Amino acid sequence: MNLILIEALTFGLGRLTEAAKDLGIHLYLLTYNRSIYEYELSKIESEHLTVVDIDTFNIDSIVDYAKSLDDLKGVVNLTDTWTHVSVQVNERLGLVGQNPESVLIARNKDLLRKTLIDNNLTTGQYMLLEVDSIDKSTLTSIRYPVIVKDPSGTGSKNVWLATDKQNLLMLLTDIKDNPDSPEKLLLETYFTGTLYSAETLSYAGETRLISISSRILSDVPLFMEKAISLPVETEGTELASVEGWIKKVLNSISYTDGFAHTEFVVTSDGLEVIEINPRLGGVQIGESLCKAFNSNIYSAYIEMGIGQKPALLNEELTKHTSVGQVCLYAKETGKFKRIDDTLVNDEKCRVYPCAKRGKEILKLNDQSACVAILTSEGETSEIALLNAIAESNRVIVEME
Repeated sequence: MNLILIEALTFGLGRLTEAAKDLGIHLYLLTYNRSIYEYELSKIESEHLTVVDIDTFNIDSIVDYAKSLDDLKGVVNLTDTWTHVSVQVNERLGLVGQNPESVLIARNKDLLRKTLIDNNLTTGQYMLLEVDSIDKSTLTSIRYPVIVKDPSGTGSKNVWLATDKQNLLMLLTDIKDNPDSPEKLLLETYFTGTLYSAETLSYAGETRLISISSRILSDVPLFMEKAISLPVETEGTELASVEGWIKKVLNSISYTDGFAHTEFVVTSDGLEVIEINPRLGGVQIGESLCKAFNSNIYSAYIEMGIGQKPALLNEELTKHTSVGQVCLYAKETGKFKRIDDTLVNDEKCRVYPCAKRGKEILKLNDQSACVAILTSEGETSEIALLNAIAESNRVIVEME
């Protein structure tokens, strides 16, 4: 049996290949740039993975290639960028994938806001603007401060904070003058509180909360991920209601199948959704979950891809460890040279490179400046996070 992956996250390909081997599946990774997966591919020696160089933005090319494969069972989505591509390819091939309705809402943040409001799952407001035809008189009807973002963006790109109307007008002028800015902008309530993410798995309408992760972001007005730890303890805490709440949230957008990574804030008025990603969490969340529960959770991707109920949906998960991770960023623009980790304790942490020598770092205000991820373990998520932060302080990012 064969499965197609239309691209993947930077990390996790090794775990997917292991799962495919265990289930007797052959994976075909379609990619427009295999260098993205250089680190993972350097570690994989398996007959169960074939990498295919193809224009993954061209649906016709993908469909034609898929038709050339015998016994193709499915097309698996692992990313934000290629979510809609995967849905369309599945539809054209007559294969079952993620629910198109839920994917549409999750990837269009204005639709998500509307759905949450319609289902009384938020106290927030939103407004969708056309960058070239903004009616300034409407900007007084929204509460400040507000987040300004690309309604279909990803990777912390094109996200801004406006504290009042004057600040917003100045920001909108700057955005309009930038030729690389999105055509539409979403204004949404800026929620203050502690940020977390929920990792869930859904199948045929049944949803399981796998883990909650703590999240640390850079200082406002930037929203870059700095550190994560999991699994966060929920019993007897302000997070005790998350499991029931997240099921209501996902049900409201008809999220019936697939992993979901939902970022949320604990506010003084309750839980508020920041965004829902129709995939497993990025950076090293997938690997961290595998380590934390001593289980290859990526098997669920393969099982769902071939139309089977994922064992993870009902599997008993016992925490074996907690994992913290820190994103390592370039501190200046230019060409990345290397990571100097000679001072870190190899027994306590591991550094995963996500940039190779010569990569051009053009800006420092989004995730594209991340060059590596450091992970460390501990008895609790707090200890794991502190271990990771302590070790990351001894890493030097060198530029050419």
